[in-house]
Amino acid sequence: MKKILIPFFLLCLTQSVLAKEAFVYDAKDKRDPFWPLVNASGAIINYDKNLQITDMALEGIMIESSGQDIAIINGMIVQENETVGDYLVREITTDTVLLQKGQETFSLKLKKED
Repeated sequence: MKKILIPFFLLCLTQSVLAKEAFVYDAKDKRDPFWPLVNASGAIINYDKNLQITDMALEGIMIESSGQDIAIINGMIVQENETVGDYLVREITTDTVLLQKGQETFSLKLKKED
């Protein structure tokens, strides 16, 4: 009887290990707590995909001679062809960032200090 139970137990154990599925976290419309809050450069990562253009603030622009222009939008450091929410950063100039969502183009202007 013992000789029959041991192989049966091993067979059941093997099947249960092979049948395990990978764990998938259900965020339920909230940020996954295992995602980082900041990126490698220290900028805050915004996982909100439902941003409206009125929610965005252009906080700074850095123009480099090498063409690696950088803009800071809502604390996020972005370059051309990167995304902010559902918006694609199309162009960065000295005082404006052009964003595209679908076929629409939006302009964020850098506020001048008085």
